[in-house]
Amino acid sequence: MTNSTGKCTRCGRTLRSEKSIARGYGPTCERKIRAAAVVITYKPTQVAKALELIADGGIQLLKKNHTRVYRTVSSNGTGQYLTAPMACTCTAGIRGQHVCYHRIAAQLIAA
Repeated sequence: MTNSTGKCTRCGRTLRSEKSIARGYGPTCERKIRAAAVVITYKPTQVAKALELIADGGIQLLKKNHTRVYRTVSSNGTGQYLTAPMACTCTAGIRGQHVCYHRIAAQLIAA
């Protein structure tokens, strides 16, 4: 999934630079996402996958209201899930055994 809208996937503002458009978020949101990633106490591999999902534009905000719901892409690129910072419709999210990287990505963007 690429950011063809020219809007920041975190805050929804219009992106102006080619680098920001390709990345999917502006420099301020990038700093906030990176800072939030340092604080989170998940496994480094999970955080790395979440950051990769964000960098690849594999997470997109669906609604701009008080509930942040995102559409995320599966690791193989064939499936899509609905994800929020506290829930995900992927297999790991439904089972609830551990926090999936989709939720971590949603938490990073929402931070």
